[in-house]
Amino acid sequence: MNKIESNSKHYRELRERQHLTREKASALMEGMSASRIEKIENGQEPTPYDIVQMASAYKSPDLCNFYCTHGCKIGEISVPEIEVSQLPNIILQTIESLNEINPLVNRLISIAKDGTVSDDEIEDFALISTKLEELSLTSDALNLWVEQTIIDNKINSKLYKEAKSKIKNGGLV
Repeated sequence: MNKIESNSKHYRELRERQHLTREKASALMEGMSASRIEKIENGQEPTPYDIVQMASAYKSPDLCNFYCTHGCKIGEISVPEIEVSQLPNIILQTIESLNEINPLVNRLISIAKDGTVSDDEIEDFALISTKLEELSLTSDALNLWVEQTIIDNKINSKLYKEAKSKIKNGGLV
């Protein structure tokens, strides 16, 4: 199975997981006909707009990351694939990443103080960069988990957004 067939199959499976016919799915999307959905599921490349519409209708926020990492030339080289996971796994991965980064903080400061990365610092800098990328992925996984949990009505979206807003505005620490 080639990449386009695999992606098309994924889109169809997400729709079917929600027990949606193409017609019912079309009714949930702005400007997307059932025939357009059929074409996408049979190999026609979707647009980013199509993907956003499908992600919402199929209650699958991870579809946007899937598209960026599997269907977009730019995303394939610059966007990391986020692993959909459960909260305990995400928290454990976050703690593990933080524990690995913490002892490297002083080394990062030492490397950064002159504004350059010298040849003798490259190996340590690459290690730190890799560990920070791992932490970023766990953060992205947590955000994806939150989006899905809100969609599934398992977290109070209003309270969550209010708390985030307060924190961003310096109200909670």
